[in-house]
Amino acid sequence: MNHTSPHEIAEAAILARMSASRIALLDANRLPVVTPGSKGQARPAATVLAALRDAPRVTLLVALGVSAIVLGPRKAVSIAGRAGAAAWLGSSARKLVQAVSVQQG
Repeated sequence: MNHTSPHEIAEAAILARMSASRIALLDANRLPVVTPGSKGQARPAATVLAALRDAPRVTLLVALGVSAIVLGPRKAVSIAGRAGAAAWLGSSARKLVQAVSVQQG
């Protein structure tokens, strides 16, 4: 007859629980595989950069804020004003040339 003592039964039960908890711990600590196109958890820096890339006005405001800190508010406003005026004049001239070429063509 095969007699197992209560101590051996308890030890086997503890070893089985330890094995199960070890497997669960290894599964919990395993890093998820994230492919570049998947929508997994992104790092905060990547999320901020993606948001800035998708929102050009936010990027402009951040650039103005950084330039105001680095160059000073007066210099940053004058540079932004000149750049804005040049961009506005350029886009207006482009629209005018396109409108004239459409009317002639």
